[in-house]
Amino acid sequence: MKKKVISVAYPTIPVVFVSSVHPDRIPLHNTMGLAVTDLNEETRVETEVEISGKNIEFMLNGKPLEKDKMRDLEKIVKIFEEKSKGNVNGLKIESNNYKIYSGSSDAGAAALVVALDALFETKMTKDELAEISMLLSESSVRAMYGGLNELNVDGYPKFYGKLIADEKDLEGLRIFAIGFDYPTRVSAEEIFHACRSNPFYEYRLKMVPQWIARIKLGILHKDWHAVFSAAEENCANAHYLYESMGLRSRKKEMMNVVIDVEEIRANGLPCYWTAGGGKVINVFSWGNEAEKVKKELEKRGHKITEYKVAPGAKVIKRNREVGL
Repeated sequence: MKKKVISVAYPTIPVVFVSSVHPDRIPLHNTMGLAVTDLNEETRVETEVEISGKNIEFMLNGKPLEKDKMRDLEKIVKIFEEKSKGNVNGLKIESNNYKIYSGSSDAGAAALVVALDALFETKMTKDELAEISMLLSESSVRAMYGGLNELNVDGYPKFYGKLIADEKDLEGLRIFAIGFDYPTRVSAEEIFHACRSNPFYEYRLKMVPQWIARIKLGILHKDWHAVFSAAEENCANAHYLYESMGLRSRKKEMMNVVIDVEEIRANGLPCYWTAGGGKVINVFSWGNEAEKVKKELEKRGHKITEYKVAPGAKVIKRNREVGL
């Protein structure tokens, strides 16, 4: 067993938005996401797990983890202890988010289970780790696999994650993130309840397979218009469902970005947007005209952080072994 492990995972953005979940936090329908980081790979979650003390301690960005999340964490640690047939008296866990607007919970969950797998030397498969990570975040599969990926729940309660396209497949894609410093955000639980309560939710469930089919076909033919028009439609639909129920996550400034993207596209430049429940609008473009899109967004007063497609969660440092 290792003494200390450090892992990293990257935040994710929605391609097919998680609009509601089962009581066990498995999404009600298939979803897709994209792992991203900035061009210097500074946008990330870094998690350090060390055998230390007599209790499990978890600090998230320098603050203790919430009690309900702490219970989930203890369950996860127990899974690794039972799998490895080894017990630890205490663990010191520190997780820090760097330059993240949205998607930190996905990356945090993925980084944690990858680190625990290395610490306990359980050698679980990526599928097994993804399933465990979903005890903390319903869309952590995105950060586990990296790239553009899908969570398939057609056989619920069984499910599986699948990598659809990696960084090389998506080479040439440019992602312009426009974030906002709002003090609070709508919670995932509020979003899920509002979407599911909307009378038009059944329409969304019927449309999800069509959006995913369009995205996969677009990836196959490198037809980015097909991919991101479907992604934008999907995210716009999800936001309509819960915002029309009285929950407003896209504030006025965010809506201005959405309108600007649609105007820029109407003027002939390739660009589409997506957004989760957080504080960022993601703008996708490609090819020779992507730089024109960036300049047009900046001309309209938007401050941009450029992202690139990121890999899946991984261990970046392992310390010496310790006998237990």
